[in-house]
Amino acid sequence: MTRPFKSELVLREQIAESTLKAYHVGFDQNRFRLIPLVEVIRKVIPEFALGYHMGTSTPNTEIVERLKEAASLVYTTDKYKRRGEFGELILHLLLRDFHNTVPLISKINFKDSHNSTIHGFDGVQVSIEGEHKKLWLGESKLYSDGLAGIKDLCKDLRNHIQNDYLRKEFSLISRKLPQSYPDVEHWRVLMDKHQTLDKIYSNIVLPMACTYSSRIFSTHTSETKQYLEAFENECRGLKCEFDKKTIKTSIEVILLLLPVPDKDELNRELDARLKRMQQI
Repeated sequence: MTRPFKSELVLREQIAESTLKAYHVGFDQNRFRLIPLVEVIRKVIPEFALGYHMGTSTPNTEIVERLKEAASLVYTTDKYKRRGEFGELILHLLLRDFHNTVPLISKINFKDSHNSTIHGFDGVQVSIEGEHKKLWLGESKLYSDGLAGIKDLCKDLRNHIQNDYLRKEFSLISRKLPQSYPDVEHWRVLMDKHQTLDKIYSNIVLPMACTYSSRIFSTHTSETKQYLEAFENECRGLKCEFDKKTIKTSIEVILLLLPVPDKDELNRELDARLKRMQQI
């Protein structure tokens, strides 16, 4: 699999099961590899903000302005601590680099002003494997507590699988699709108001991503057998809680987990780099 953001030297899919994926960052010199993680997430910003199909190349004379534009579109406020854009960047990265997806439309297309918050799906991407085409509709959380993040993802999932919610979202998304998008009519037909729920449910995937502060890093500073056992036990425990609180559905649902030592520190580092991109 080609990874567009080349995150394989930073992230590893430690648990790779059909309904659970858990991503391991690891350590260097007995320290969590925070900066490499921040840098690979930062690489997502231009595609996330400007759109995959806005063009795959930028003239050298426009690179600086396009980077500034992309960074400014994410947000320009100092009140970043309770915003969700960094969780959305992480979701975008995980889908692109580990699930072989391509963005269909950016959530930023629905903004009507800088710093406005947009409701709806945090990620809208597609995967195409031969004749098999799937629409990926993702949600993301960046929380201090993993269990709290799981509970909120379950609430989102319950809302999203409702008939009215899906059709309302499809109405908004289908109107924003660029005519030049490959197979655009296929996705419009799937999202048509008269499309059957049976057809919709069998052709969508709901990836639910949670990046959270984990206690395992308070007692582990290297990739030992004990650390990996603690990592897997914690992630499987969260998956059990997710399964308990999730209503049964025929839709394909995947839980994506990314434990970090301190989500606030991750937030601060990402905010600092976003602001630098805005000032270049």
